[in-house]
Amino acid sequence: MKTSELQTLFKNLTVQDKIAQTIQLNGSVIIENDVMNTGPMEELGLPKDLNVYELGSIYNVNDPQKLKELQVKVLENSKHKIPMLFMSDVIYGFRTIFPMPLAQVGSYDFDLIKKAAELTAKESYLSGLHVLFSPMLDLSRDPRWGRVMESPGEDVYTAKEFAKNIVEGYQGESGTQVPKNHVAACLKHFAAYGAPEAGREYNTVDMSNQRLFNEYLQPYQAAIEANCELVMTAFNLLNGVPATGNEWLNRDILRGRFGFEGLLVSDYAAIKELIPHGYAKDKRDAARKALLAGVDLDMMTSIYANHLSELVEDPHFMMLLDEAVWRILTLKNKLGLFEHPFRGLEEENTGEILTDQAKKTAIELVEKSCVLLKNDGTLPLKKDKKIAVIGPYGKSRLTLGFWASVSGKPQDTVTLEEGLSQHFESNQLAFAKGYNLFDSYEGFGPLKKGMEMLNGPIEEAEKLIDEALVVAKDSDVILLTFGEQFIESGEGASKAHLRIPLKQQRLIKKLRELNKPIVGILYTGRPLVLTEVEQYFDSLLLTWFPGTMGGVGIANLLAGKTSPSGRLAMTFPRSEGQVPIYFAQYSTGRPLESGTHSDRFISKYLDESNEPLFKFGTGKSYAEFESNLLVSKKVDQQIELDYLVKNISSFAAETVAHIYLHQESSAIVRPNKRLVGSQRVYLNRQEEKQLKIKIPISDLTVIDNNGKEWLEKGTYHFYLDIAGVEKVSHLEL
Repeated sequence: MKTSELQTLFKNLTVQDKIAQTIQLNGSVIIENDVMNTGPMEELGLPKDLNVYELGSIYNVNDPQKLKELQVKVLENSKHKIPMLFMSDVIYGFRTIFPMPLAQVGSYDFDLIKKAAELTAKESYLSGLHVLFSPMLDLSRDPRWGRVMESPGEDVYTAKEFAKNIVEGYQGESGTQVPKNHVAACLKHFAAYGAPEAGREYNTVDMSNQRLFNEYLQPYQAAIEANCELVMTAFNLLNGVPATGNEWLNRDILRGRFGFEGLLVSDYAAIKELIPHGYAKDKRDAARKALLAGVDLDMMTSIYANHLSELVEDPHFMMLLDEAVWRILTLKNKLGLFEHPFRGLEEENTGEILTDQAKKTAIELVEKSCVLLKNDGTLPLKKDKKIAVIGPYGKSRLTLGFWASVSGKPQDTVTLEEGLSQHFESNQLAFAKGYNLFDSYEGFGPLKKGMEMLNGPIEEAEKLIDEALVVAKDSDVILLTFGEQFIESGEGASKAHLRIPLKQQRLIKKLRELNKPIVGILYTGRPLVLTEVEQYFDSLLLTWFPGTMGGVGIANLLAGKTSPSGRLAMTFPRSEGQVPIYFAQYSTGRPLESGTHSDRFISKYLDESNEPLFKFGTGKSYAEFESNLLVSKKVDQQIELDYLVKNISSFAAETVAHIYLHQESSAIVRPNKRLVGSQRVYLNRQEEKQLKIKIPISDLTVIDNNGKEWLEKGTYHFYLDIAGVEKVSHLEL
């Protein structure tokens, strides 16, 4: 639609028409025949005279037929025939579920991550969706917080690269229109939601402006610079003000400093939650403060529906409402909904969901995302060995992770058993459950029966251990699958204790008594404390929650078809008492390594090491490499670093080169080291390559507590890290 036509439509809207556009409800308001259900509407306290077909948007209805029928009813029953926006919590795959984001970023293959995002966008587009509530870009340094699984981890550089590539993968690179087979991205959660006190969900965030600007805001800014169309507000307080009602954050920083012109949507009921936060005195005040803060869409409350009409009697608030509605209509126009209200649903999409190409991409991303934490040579598995696969994840399809339940189907999942059968004969493989993945299905409510059918009955613990020992005794090597259940991570899954459950520890110790090689295969949505059990494994492969094709990708790694190359994007602590723990820390005035004070009076624990169990960037390979950082130089507005890497083994493999930076004295003290560049390198046996990494000078700038940015003169030290071996180069700026 031409801008002039959109302006004409806008001028014809009444105040009530405009308010309706700012309301977003979820799928619970739709019943079997896709007629709006008045029950949930009344429960929400929405006005009885509200024409539900004038609502601006709805989310988490992922059935294309239902969406098509709903849009038909919207166009038949709405006065101005404004199509409804369809949004969804699609986080890391629509039907083809890719590894969870914290796993993906460890691949450091951002082109592949972008390709996966493109495939997710296409599946979502063909299912009738217009907006995905991702990427989640909250920097996360506390594994107690359950949502680390959908984050890009603890590092600023990694998160920025993830942000850019996910947004471009979802939206294409047009900028003016969202093209066919693409959807609009909604970054979340603005801002600093990943730093809640004590790692507790929805909790308070308090930090200095310099840390906010230099670290936590950086990934959001990268997504906005990639033309991300939507932003979602965060649930948390930020320095005393709730993010959803924070004018400074949303107007001065998001729109003013970062130049964001798109749509700002509240998170679920976040406007109403301004009241229990103690920021708004009542619902009217909550509506007033959210609108002042620039929130365009009210998700799942009746606050805007009931209170904007009174507020807009003031011309200033009428202007704010007009701005919000214009942004909503502009997004619909960018998606082409006025010409094509059944966008994506018009396509012949038979065979376009869960395609061979999507599966192939998912397998490759699994292979590159898994992290080999330790290996004594047990991996890759020898072809002539008898293998005992112990633990429920040997056959379980529940390896998609928490958020995949919105649109993914466990039935699509390729199990580890199915993956291993592509490499080994059936008489080489024996399976035993070992322990119950769930101790009860009661917590699943109405899904209880389905979960039991999918995962099998709860069995007696001693019987399972005995069966596992029998199978293990008759093997040459044991593969033990262990870790978290999928419901133990994700939103609302904060944990004070990150240890492996006692039933799993007991099984591990029993198997160790057999004196056979044990390979641990760890399924989890967060870093765990493995201190008690790590010693029992000869090799340890971290698979995270690997998604639909996890069984194939993991089996390919175990069998040596390809070599592990993933790196940790988040630190694994030795104990919960170290948390938050991350690599880009500050030295303090009394550092452990180089302090001049006596042993007691330095920055350390009395009862624990300062070092994590597995640090950020850990990741082993079946190959061995030699490397050297040859030179660093300033060329125009970039730092160019030339380096040499050689594969000195007989195993062709990829590896990830990391470039870390240490800056000497600075007006704003910088971390000991921070990641500023990465590159994937494939090397044949005995092959040597000379390569180059370019780092923008702008990545060396620092921002102070007043938001001022500058580049300091001085000495910069660049460290090349390949397979845990560091080489250094120095540069004067």
